[in-house]
Amino acid sequence: MTLLDRYVGRIATGAFLAALLFFLFVSVLSHLLRFLPQLTDRAAEKDIGGLEMAWFLLVYYAKLSPVLFTMVAPFATAIAGMFAVSRLQHANETVPMLFVGRSIHRVLRPVLLVGAVAAGGMAACWQWVIPHVGADITNADRFIQKGDTKFEVLVDERTGEASEYVYVRRFYPDQGRLEDVHFLTQGALAADTVLVTAPVAIWDAAARDWRLEQGWSKRAGRDEPQQWLGRGELTPEVLLRKGRDTIDAEFLSYSDLVEMVDARPNQPDIRLALHRHITWPLANVLLLLLVLPLAVHFERGSRIERVLGAIGLCGGYMLVDMTCQSLGGQGQLHPVVAAWTPTIVFGALGIVMFGSTRT
Repeated sequence: MTLLDRYVGRIATGAFLAALLFFLFVSVLSHLLRFLPQLTDRAAEKDIGGLEMAWFLLVYYAKLSPVLFTMVAPFATAIAGMFAVSRLQHANETVPMLFVGRSIHRVLRPVLLVGAVAAGGMAACWQWVIPHVGADITNADRFIQKGDTKFEVLVDERTGEASEYVYVRRFYPDQGRLEDVHFLTQGALAADTVLVTAPVAIWDAAARDWRLEQGWSKRAGRDEPQQWLGRGELTPEVLLRKGRDTIDAEFLSYSDLVEMVDARPNQPDIRLALHRHITWPLANVLLLLLVLPLAVHFERGSRIERVLGAIGLCGGYMLVDMTCQSLGGQGQLHPVVAAWTPTIVFGALGIVMFGSTRT
C-alpha cells in the first residue's frame, strides 16, 4: 500500500470505528429500554441489588457485543464509507489524487478493503467467538424474560444406521443439571435398541460426562443400573445449541450449521441460516459499492439528496433481505434462493454503479 492508500485507509477505519460504536450504543440502549420492565421485575423477585444488577448487565452486554456486531457491521461500513469520502472531498483532497493519475476506483480501494476486513471479522465472530458466549446469552435472555433458566430440550442425531435421541424435560444450563432424562439409541435390529432413563443428571467436568442419579439402562427386556450417560460430547453448551427448542442461528457457527443441515435436511430455516452466514458479511462490500458512487461528486450544491439516496438504497436492501428471510424460513421460497437473491440483485447494481463512477 502506498502513502495515499494508508492515508485514506486511516480515515475510513476511524469513520468505521466511530459508526460501529454509535450503532452498538444505540442497539444496547434500545435493548435495555425494551426489557427494562422485566429487569425491574427480576430485581424485585430475586432481591438483586443495584450493583449486582449493574454487573449482570455489564457482563451480559459485553458478551452480546459480538452478536450485535454481526448485525450492524454492514450499515456501519456504509456510513463510514460515506463519511470518509465526504471528508476527503470537503478538504479538497480528492481532485489532487485524481490529478496525479489515480482513478477514483483506485482512490476508493482502501475503503473497500475496510469493508472486506469487516466482513472477515463478522465471519470470525460467527465461527469462533459467538458459539462460546451463545449459551450464556441464552441463559441471560431466559432469566430476563421468564425469571428462570430451565429449558425443554430434544436432540436427535443419525450416524450410519443408528439413530440417537435425547429428551430432557428440564435443563438448567447454568447449573449443569438435567431432570427427567431419556436417551434412546435405535439400531438396525430391535436388540440394538437401548433406552437410558434417569430422574436427574449432573454434569461432571472432571469426568467429562453426565452422572446419573438412579439411572437405568433398558435393553431387550433387561434393566440394569447405569451411573453415566456415556455422551461426553454433549456438554451443557453443546446441548443448549443442539436443543430443538433453543435453535438461534445468530449463535451458531458455520460448522454447527453444516452439521444441523445434514441432520435436519427438511428444515429450511437452518439451510437459510447457513447461507445467510455467507451472504450477510458480503453486505459490507456490497453496500459500499452502492453508496460510494453517491458520495463522490464534483459539483457544488447540497449533498442531502445523495445522503437520502444512500439511505434509501440501504433501506431497500434491508427490506428485500427481510422479505426473502421470511419467505425462505417459511418454506415458500427455496432457502438458497432466499439467501442469495438480495446479494445477487443489489451486488449487480452496486458493480454497475461503482464502475460508472465519475473520475
